[in-house]
Amino acid sequence: MLETHNLTKKFGELTAVDGVDLDIERDGIHAVIGPNGAGKSTLFHLLTGYLSPTAGEIHYRGENITGLAPRKIVRKGVSRSFQINDLFEGLTVEENLQIATQSLDDRRNSFWAEADSLSTPVRKAEHLMAELELDEFAETRADALSHGDQRKLEIGLAIAVEPDLVLLDEPAAGMGKQESRAMVRMIQRIAEERDIKLIVIEHDIEMVMEISDRITVLHRGGVLAEGDPEAIRSNESVQEAYIGTGED
Repeated sequence: MLETHNLTKKFGELTAVDGVDLDIERDGIHAVIGPNGAGKSTLFHLLTGYLSPTAGEIHYRGENITGLAPRKIVRKGVSRSFQINDLFEGLTVEENLQIATQSLDDRRNSFWAEADSLSTPVRKAEHLMAELELDEFAETRADALSHGDQRKLEIGLAIAVEPDLVLLDEPAAGMGKQESRAMVRMIQRIAEERDIKLIVIEHDIEMVMEISDRITVLHRGGVLAEGDPEAIRSNESVQEAYIGTGED
C-alpha cells in the first residue's frame, strides 16, 4: 500500500531520516517506534508532504507521490493527525468536523453552491461525533474540551476526509492509563469499521504491543528492526536501543 525507497532527510549536517525502506501492507495496524530523536515525526512529515526528502522516493498504491503537497496527498487518500493538537480551537466540535468533511466537496468554494449542499457535511459530522463518542460535546468549543477529547477530535479530523490510510502521531500522548486504553479501543474499532489502514507512532509500548500487527523500530534515523510484536519484544538490539534491558 505504501513503500519508501532509500528515504532520506538531512537538515544541514544532521541526517534525521537515513535511507529508510518501508513496505506497508494493506491489512493490519503498523506501528513506528524508537527513542526520542529517532526520526519518527520527520518520517511522518515526509510521508504526508510537509517535508520534501533529500533523497529517495515514496510510493502510494504504486504511484510516486514524492514531493507532492499535503493537500494533494490527502486527495489521494492519505491523512494524518499531529503530536500536538491542530484544531480550530474557536469553533465547536461539530463545526470542526463539518469543515473537514466539506473539504471533500468540489463545490465548497463556489459562490453558486446551494445551501442544501451543506446537509451532507452536517450528516457526516453527526455520524463522526457518534463514532468518536463526542456527541454530548457537539456545541462545545474545541479549546474547552479535555485533553483526551481533543485527541479524539484530532483523529476525527484525520478520518473526516475519508482516507484509506491514516498516520497517527502519538494518539495517546499525555493521557492516563484509563484514557489510553479507551483510545486503543476506539482506534481499533474505527479502523475495522471504516476499513482504514493505520500507521501509528506511539511511546506507550504496552499500547503498541496491543494494537499492532507489525512494528518498525527506528534508531538514529534508520530502520533498526521490523517484525511482529513478539519478534520486536525479544530483539536484543531493540531492547538496548529503546525498550531497555532493565540493567543499570
